[in-house]
Amino acid sequence: MLSVARVVVTQTQAPPAGTRRVSAAVAAAGVSSFALLYAPQPVLPQLAGAFRLDPGSASLAIGVATTALAVTVLPLAWLAGVAGRRRVMLWSVLVSAVVGLLLPLAPSFSVLLAMRAVQGVAIAGFAGVAAAYLADQLGTARLPGAVGAMIAGNTMGGMLGRLGAGFAVGPLGWHGALFAVASVALLCALFTALALPRD
Repeated sequence: MLSVARVVVTQTQAPPAGTRRVSAAVAAAGVSSFALLYAPQPVLPQLAGAFRLDPGSASLAIGVATTALAVTVLPLAWLAGVAGRRRVMLWSVLVSAVVGLLLPLAPSFSVLLAMRAVQGVAIAGFAGVAAAYLADQLGTARLPGAVGAMIAGNTMGGMLGRLGAGFAVGPLGWHGALFAVASVALLCALFTALALPRD
């Protein structure tokens, strides 16, 4: 019985190289997702000026995305059980990055808010699926380190979105700042698409 148990545990755990690859891919997805989620925060004054808004209205650029994420994270987690977690994660990071690239082109604040809502829904696909995907791929023994890498990626992404856009808004304006963050997010998303093992 013990030998059978050892075989089962060995088969359900990824080798160290595979663990590093999965961890790096999910961490990059976290950087991409949370950089996009928080990138508008440092440019809210510029958004308020560009669209003639008061500061409270401009902050909807953050609130709409985070609300959309919170509302849709559980339905998307359920959908991932049907469509496949890897597929949902890839669509999540790629769609959210593409929307981020298009965000500076929004002709009005209402359009920008609609795009941010779509972006929030897309990011929910990563947020609701990543931990379960790691558990499926790695097993319990290697899971804590991979989850730690994912959390680190999420944190780095939030910092990158705020600091990157904050530093870029001076020379580039809010359009260029959001585009710069989205470009980095797209590179991270492409890395995730290439590195994430198939189910």
